[in-house]
Amino acid sequence: MLKKSTLCIALSTILAGATVQAATIYEKENGDNLKVYGEVGVGGHIGADYEYGEFYTDDKSYIDDSFATLGLKGEYEAIYYRLEVDYERENWAYGSGDLELTIDKLFIGYKFYKNHAIEVGLTDTALDDYDKYGDFTFDTTVETGEAGDQENTIKYEGSFSDFKMGLSYSYEGESSSGSELGDIINGYVGYFSDYVDVVIGAETRSGSEGISKYGEQTLFSLGLRAYITDDFAIGLNGYIENEDIAQTSTVISISNDFEKTSSFNNYQTLKNQGGLVSARYTLNKKVEFTGSLNYEEYEIWDINSTYGVSPDSEFSWGKERIWGTLGVNFKPTSSVIFALEGNFGEAAQDAYAYARVYF
Repeated sequence: MLKKSTLCIALSTILAGATVQAATIYEKENGDNLKVYGEVGVGGHIGADYEYGEFYTDDKSYIDDSFATLGLKGEYEAIYYRLEVDYERENWAYGSGDLELTIDKLFIGYKFYKNHAIEVGLTDTALDDYDKYGDFTFDTTVETGEAGDQENTIKYEGSFSDFKMGLSYSYEGESSSGSELGDIINGYVGYFSDYVDVVIGAETRSGSEGISKYGEQTLFSLGLRAYITDDFAIGLNGYIENEDIAQTSTVISISNDFEKTSSFNNYQTLKNQGGLVSARYTLNKKVEFTGSLNYEEYEIWDINSTYGVSPDSEFSWGKERIWGTLGVNFKPTSSVIFALEGNFGEAAQDAYAYARVYF
């Protein structure tokens, strides 16, 4: 993730000035165009429980999750491009807790044959759009842990009739906290119809070779949506991950400001898995109800595993956790949503409330 910089601030100022005029900056008859888009969201996690390790702090019962995006996207014949700047709260584990301005996307794409294209630059990896496909809830529930947005990425996406596929390669990827992951390859194959959608995905990474705690990894995911009626749909989502994590580290240097540099070693494979069942009922054009039942298991939680936690630091939920959500979404217009979700069971929060405007 790129840090705040003078360049980011300058870019956001330029883009903000453009949005005052119109969403479309220019559009030609041959299809060439340049548009401004974005979103503004305010809300957060209510009754946050730090024990679950999902948030940056343990002294707040409310975790702000405000977010804003401002971007430019355009096309020039077969070429398309995007520049997107995000302003978001680093509220995740190992995050700073501050609002940070970052460049989220910076890529150029080429449509080389009908419904096929290649993108190069800072963009989301192929699996990022479909890793939570079976989840209808507003806030993220079961996390698959795929790579997300990465620099130095080349991605292919294409479609054939009812089938769609994607594949990406990222050179020297990083986690959201900046830890090195090594080279990353992921992709998906999906079938989409009026009655059911099914997406199968996979990811692998080469690991950091002692530079960070993250070693090699393989991940498999499944997302499914079934449209029972025009108003009611159910979803399934799941993943299985085998991830090498360093069990020991050695301090090799300490800087003048006492920042330590460590060498990581003794990588061992830990198995993580999770899944959910989700549902959505559309009452009318403005109101819809959602719900989910979630299951998640991490080997590090298991005190009986060789590489799990020690008995004196046992997690209160044991080696797995089960929780659910019930939510309502209100959409006064097609570009505005107000969401409220309550949680029950072994959830990391009591509720999630959010308001978002798209433009």
